Amino acid sequence: MFRMTVCSVFAALMVGACSGAEPGAQPAPGSQQNEAVTETVAAGLQGQSWSLSSELFGYFLPQEDVSIGTIQLDHISLSMQWEAEAYMNGEADAYPPIGLSFDDTSSPTGTGELGNTYYEVTHWIQPDMFAVNDEGMQFAGSHDLLGEIRFSGTWNRAHIDEMMAGNPQNAQQALTGTLMVGDVVFSDVAFQGWLGD
Repeated sequence: MFRMTVCSVFAALMVGACSGAEPGAQPAPGSQQNEAVTETVAAGLQGQSWSLSSELFGYFLPQEDVSIGTIQLDHISLSMQWEAEAYMNGEADAYPPIGLSFDDTSSPTGTGELGNTYYEVTHWIQPDMFAVNDEGMQFAGSHDLLGEIRFSGTWNRAHIDEMMAGNPQNAQQALTGTLMVGDVVFSDVAFQGWLGD
């Protein structure tokens, strides 16, 4: 079984709140539940590999609703090159270079230091099976509540260049790929590239 490291806020509450794990949960419009598609998402992925020839890091924000029940994908993050190299070299205190943040949109909200609204119940997931290169990235793992999670996507080099230049408004399709959460497949999802604040 693949493994993903999970850090949940109010974990006990999430057991009842994660309706994405329930058989009757409704996926977002435009998603697919297709066994043939499911079997092809990051098919054959094993181990870990990182082979980017230039710096690429930041956040990838889905440009459409990627949710099951009240659980919604907020972003995928990619670490800086030196951070990824530290992890791949087995250095102490290094973290996996890919992360996913899911919000429980039924949870209470708060206001951050920058005036942003956030959900108090989130899942932060770091898969430890991945492949990242100049063409795109893939990852796979499993989650106790959401089930198997797999992704396969490709970079749009022109949009990546805009992202790395600090122009997120011109990076609306920096990454496009297919995400599987449990038995729900979200196909051809476009992700905006953003370096963060």
